Amino acid sequence: MPSFKKVFLFLIVLFFYKSSSCEQAPLTMMQIQKQYSGIWIDKKTSRCLQITFENVSYAMITDWTRKYQSRESGDVYRAFVKNGRLVMPEDREHHAPYGEIEVKNNKLIYRTKPNGILKSSTWDKQIFTRER
Repeated sequence: MPSFKKVFLFLIVLFFYKSSSCEQAPLTMMQIQKQYSGIWIDKKTSRCLQITFENVSYAMITDWTRKYQSRESGDVYRAFVKNGRLVMPEDREHHAPYGEIEVKNNKLIYRTKPNGILKSSTWDKQIFTRER
């Protein structure tokens, strides 16, 4: 009987270990696409982002402001997936700042660093909601 108790205890410990490690598993590309894809709007500024995944290695982000332009005339950026976030490297030629995008509580949080100041702790932040 003592061996049965040890096996049972081992199985319980293994079960809890597996269930806790599943919660920390990295997001799959399909989950990331589902989480980020679509049109996001900052209602205060009427700024819109459309995020699409035409290629598995990166996302295309179209950025426009409804008051002043159409989606077709918006700026287009490429963002790479890194640790469950979308990351846009700084592009000095086109004056684009380093940016990170993540989704928390059904809100898209778009953070950018001013050009040339990547090591600073200062971030510009804008919050978007998904268009329905």
